[in-house]
Amino acid sequence: MVGKVKAILKDDLVFHTAIVFFGTTMAGVFNLLYHLVTVRILTPQDYGTFNALVSFIMFTSMAVTPFGTTLTRFFTEYIAKNKLTYLVTVFKKLNKRLIISSVFVFLFFLMLASPIAGFLKVKSGYIVFCGGIIGLSLIAPLVISLLQSFQKFKSFSFIGIISSLGKLIIGGGLMFAGFKIWGGIIGFLVGPITIICVALFFLPRLFRQELKSVSFSDSVLVNIAPIYKYFFPVSVALLSFTFLTTMDVILVKHFFSELDAGYYSIAQMVGKIVLFLPSALAIVILPKSTKAHVTNSSSTKILYKSLFLGGLCCLSFIIITFLFPDLLLKILTGAVNPVSKQLVGLFALSMGFYALTFIVINFLLAIHNVKFVLPLAILTLLEAVSIYNCHPTLTMVLYILLVFSILSLFTTLFIVKTTSVKVVR
Repeated sequence: MVGKVKAILKDDLVFHTAIVFFGTTMAGVFNLLYHLVTVRILTPQDYGTFNALVSFIMFTSMAVTPFGTTLTRFFTEYIAKNKLTYLVTVFKKLNKRLIISSVFVFLFFLMLASPIAGFLKVKSGYIVFCGGIIGLSLIAPLVISLLQSFQKFKSFSFIGIISSLGKLIIGGGLMFAGFKIWGGIIGFLVGPITIICVALFFLPRLFRQELKSVSFSDSVLVNIAPIYKYFFPVSVALLSFTFLTTMDVILVKHFFSELDAGYYSIAQMVGKIVLFLPSALAIVILPKSTKAHVTNSSSTKILYKSLFLGGLCCLSFIIITFLFPDLLLKILTGAVNPVSKQLVGLFALSMGFYALTFIVINFLLAIHNVKFVLPLAILTLLEAVSIYNCHPTLTMVLYILLVFSILSLFTTLFIVKTTSVKVVR
């Protein structure tokens, strides 16, 4: 028994997933504390402004995640094929373009600060500052993707922890000092600055260790059009998944009373925990599956092992939500209401299927198989239409969500089983 446990712990996928899980969990704890601090320090009016600015930053930065996924996929392919000069050339070319793009993004928000501020009913200075944060955030995927591609998951997790802790200390400290909203949004500047500092101080060391046979001054002619081309299906896939797991809240807010929508949101907040529990597997599976695919190894073994581990993780939490909904709601929200109690188990079950779907999506993107993108987009549209036209009760909304979560998982798995994609040369 002890030998089996040791063997499991020595497994590369399990070990790296544990590292990323620890890093994302710690980062999540610091982010949660940050929001609790803002709620306690800011007045309701100030918190409303702060929350609108945070939502504005998140919404306008939606392209960052698909771009990071795209870069990780191509960087890992270069590494696996030992095309390290290609990697260096693409890194330098994209770094230059992203820096220029960051400047243009900042200037764009500088020019449109007044109309955007008028729409959000905030000061224009906030919009200009948020534009700077968004501009700097464009550089982040380049560094993060490089670490992920080299499977430097300790450094990857370290950045996440330090960024979140720095935001808590600096942003929280400034709010305590009386800077209120300004202190809150300055905290969000810590993340991109941390990543830039990592790039300045740690990337040269990484290049020396991993690219011994290549000089950073080396260059070859590389066509980066395939990276931009691949960015589109990745964006559609990840945006479709985001809508699948969030549109129900928007529609419930539209069709139901504020009280029912509030109860639904409470159940969603608790049940959605299961969606993030196996997220570390999605981060780890992307470079590992890409490497296995381009070296003609068995990448599906990585997928099924990830689904098994993710399934165990999800199932454990789902069982807790069905057996102890009162205790869970009391611990996480401080109160228990009969409506949320009835919904939380179904929510967790739906999000469990979506969590496994996200693992499969990352696997398919890793092996350059985008045949699932159109079916996933269609399922997204059908889910929205179904909830829009059939919402007599909150429970019915959740049953629709559950049906589409199961359909999403089996659709993506069906594509894994029935399609084979040649390695891109």
